[in-house]
Amino acid sequence: MAELGGEYYPPGQSRRISARLTIDNGQCKIFGTGDSDSALAETDFDDLAISPRLGDTPRVFDLPGGGRFETRENDAVDALLERLRRQRGHRLLHRMERHLPLVLIFTVIVALFVVASTLYGIPALSRQIAFQLSPETNRMLGKGTLQLLDKSTFSESELPPERQRQLLALFRSYTDRYPQWHITPMLRKGNEIGPNALALPGGEIVFTDELVELAEDDRELLAILGHEIGHLEQRHLMRRVLQNSMLTVVAIAVTGDVSTVSSMVYGIPTLLMELKYSREFETEADDFAFAFMQRNRLEPILFARIMRRLERTLSDDENDTDDNPGAFLSTHPPTAERIRRFEQARLDGHQGNSTGRIPE
Repeated sequence: MAELGGEYYPPGQSRRISARLTIDNGQCKIFGTGDSDSALAETDFDDLAISPRLGDTPRVFDLPGGGRFETRENDAVDALLERLRRQRGHRLLHRMERHLPLVLIFTVIVALFVVASTLYGIPALSRQIAFQLSPETNRMLGKGTLQLLDKSTFSESELPPERQRQLLALFRSYTDRYPQWHITPMLRKGNEIGPNALALPGGEIVFTDELVELAEDDRELLAILGHEIGHLEQRHLMRRVLQNSMLTVVAIAVTGDVSTVSSMVYGIPTLLMELKYSREFETEADDFAFAFMQRNRLEPILFARIMRRLERTLSDDENDTDDNPGAFLSTHPPTAERIRRFEQARLDGHQGNSTGRIPE
């Protein structure tokens, strides 16, 4: 017969009772320390759920009826389980966790797993899933996002009605060439987010009044339109949503917790990876915009010009701080290389339209 000292918690209660657990011929009984005759609980040993050893933390015996017995006699529990040939793997795990070289090796393995998953696995998987989702799923997400933005950020466009009709007709003359994406150009006053353009997964592409006013040439807005169509074509917003979710799952798998300190720990690499993903997405959208402008005989320099102007607007805006990250460049992070690519490019075999307005 084996006996362990510890504490017993009756089913559904937080009351703690000093107790001892006995095991005899496969039968487990729990007695209060002051009562040697009347068992507080009993069950077959095979029906117990025994927690694995983790350092010197108490071992927990969960009973089928909901009661729980805890003991700090870890060595005695290990000897009992070894004798009864139960949980050998947990005993091996305990030995391994006390072996520093093995701990270091597994730490490196986990770190490599996290890095590989974050840099390669998650982006590849999110891309595959995003392209498999039905158009209806994308439209539902886009509609909900637009409703939220209209309530919290945007207001109705204040551009003159004739100007709105002119711009929307111009945009539709290009977006109608992509019927598979159900693109709907829209105009809104951006308010605190300022000059901006957003492509939502349902096919909505929103231009703010501030961005329209910043453009010196309607063809610059077409350059931005091509960039935003690139975001739709590559399912960027849906991929970003999926990546965020998958990063959280990986963090939970590694830390085992998403509260307090652990949430701060995984929040930092999540932010860093999101910055990387955003730059990758911008490169893909730039590639599409470049091809879009070539196909439509628009000089690539148009995109560079409005990007430069956006940079100057952002740097001159004294109110644009970390608390107001809404400007176009905060969601479309520029680099000198990106802008220089469009500045140095030339329209193949054609100098493009030199007028400030696109002919109707």
